[in-house]
Amino acid sequence: MGRLNSEQSWELIGQPIISFVTTMREDNTPHVTPVWHLVDGDPSTGSGQAEVVIAVARETVKARNVRGNPQVALCIAANQRPQPWVLINGTARLSEERVEEIVRTVSFHYLGEEEGGPYVEEILQMIDFVIMRITPDRIIAFDGEF
Repeated sequence: MGRLNSEQSWELIGQPIISFVTTMREDNTPHVTPVWHLVDGDPSTGSGQAEVVIAVARETVKARNVRGNPQVALCIAANQRPQPWVLINGTARLSEERVEEIVRTVSFHYLGEEEGGPYVEEILQMIDFVIMRITPDRIIAFDGEF
């Protein structure tokens, strides 16, 4: 398998692919859940300003886990052959800034504007969101070819 370079990695991270975030429970066992994610910032600047954001309900297990241990992993694998994938190991923090904007943007990213519009209006009424902001410490990415 060949490694993806930084530009290729961020291109894959930027796609609307269901990803899996791993947080650590209090007893140090992993908790893995599927999530929608979004790149916030410009990774091409090289200044480390790009983060990966995930809208999560305030009282979910993953949010509670991040409050206790900010170390997380996010795995993104394309649904194609060959199957390129990216693993981000990083530090997460919960934020209440730009919540509605990010929930709206990620919904449109995954569902499109036509379907995402009604979805986001409904979901914002149902869930008390916070934003999990992941600052990558290490990114590993492969092209999936053998």
